[in-house]
Amino acid sequence: MQTWPVNPAASSACVQASSVAQLVGAIASQDRTALASAILHTVQSALPSQHCAIFAHEASRNPRLLSGAGEGGPWVAIKSATAYLRDHYRADAMHQMASRRPAGIAKGEVVVCRERCEDIEAPEYREACFTALGIRERLTVLMRCATDSWLSVHIYRIAGQPSFSAQEVDSLVGLAPVIAGCVARHYASDIDGETGFRDTVTGDIGELCPSLTEREREVLMRILDGVTVNRIAEDLKLRPTTVATYRMRAYEKLGVASRRELFAAVLRRHALAQSQAPATQESGRAGTALLHAA
Repeated sequence: MQTWPVNPAASSACVQASSVAQLVGAIASQDRTALASAILHTVQSALPSQHCAIFAHEASRNPRLLSGAGEGGPWVAIKSATAYLRDHYRADAMHQMASRRPAGIAKGEVVVCRERCEDIEAPEYREACFTALGIRERLTVLMRCATDSWLSVHIYRIAGQPSFSAQEVDSLVGLAPVIAGCVARHYASDIDGETGFRDTVTGDIGELCPSLTEREREVLMRILDGVTVNRIAEDLKLRPTTVATYRMRAYEKLGVASRRELFAAVLRRHALAQSQAPATQESGRAGTALLHAA
């Protein structure tokens, strides 16, 4: 995988007024195709591309799709994203670089990454997310927005089209600050409450019981997300019985016996934190998301 650093101060890329209007209109839109469509429209004149998918990567959870679109509709982007999120994101060199400890990308930093189908070493990942869907190559705008959170914008070119040229890559590097800024604002708007919910749960779980192991926290966070034991086992590459053991140990440490009681414990912890500090718009939104999820 190739990478290029992005220097916003050195960017001289020009964005058409119609593209700016579409990008601004897509921020915080509840239409799950809007932002990806706007980004495709923005890059089309400089580097013709067929599909776009935008992901949020948060702590040790599975990434989630924020927006997907394509020239003929969003289905190829969604199919690729589904396979990626379910089985293959850990094999992605970009994900490995971003999740490295110490961090491979500093908070606030933006980079452009390039991954060609033929360069992917994991055969199952290559087949499911590229070859089977007719995707030849991917350029990614990657930005770290918090210590354990980052956002990725994948722009795909299909088989039969030429590889992205050096000039096209340079064009995306120039456009990256605009793309990154719009995606970061969209993510911060938290239109479905999911970001606030995940951030609150992640913090509260750790504060409820600092003695939880990393694996126990991973299992608990997925249980709170509504993921089944079998699916957690697939995601973490463990046996279902091993996941059940981690769940049992974590429940014992927390003094709970079910997912419902776990939610109640998190809600109590969150309510206590709110009572001990001035309420903010952020915490209020996260608390509302928790109440809905329970």
